[in-house]
Amino acid sequence: MDKKNKTVIDELSQLMEKHDLSKIKFSDGKYGYELKKNSSEKKKTTKETSRNIDPVKKNEKIYSENSLKSPLVGTAYLSPEPGAKNFVEIGQNVKIGQVLLIIEAMKTMNEITADKDGKIKKIFIKNETPVEFGEPLVLIE
Repeated sequence: MDKKNKTVIDELSQLMEKHDLSKIKFSDGKYGYELKKNSSEKKKTTKETSRNIDPVKKNEKIYSENSLKSPLVGTAYLSPEPGAKNFVEIGQNVKIGQVLLIIEAMKTMNEITADKDGKIKKIFIKNETPVEFGEPLVLIE
């Protein structure tokens, strides 16, 4: 592992602690890396977990399968700056390439754009919250 990747891993470890994340995956183009946090917490069995899911969460799971997902780990922002109007609202029509939100990762602001034309049906995240890779962000229908 080269010095650059070690620095990136150190920064990602700090982000994991700051945002209470359990796992991060990334690639340097040559090698893939996966950081996992050790957990002493006992995991619930699938049966125990499924009993505790309410109907609203089940609907969100169905919606999330068809949603735009986070391409990276970071902090999500729904507006371009604090106090500004959000990029999109529920019910708003969007076009391919339109900015929906920003994800900050390692001090870089990454615009997340619509992958299809449609109407915003649901926004799964709140402003200034951490997101993980593959986490549902927005549902466009």
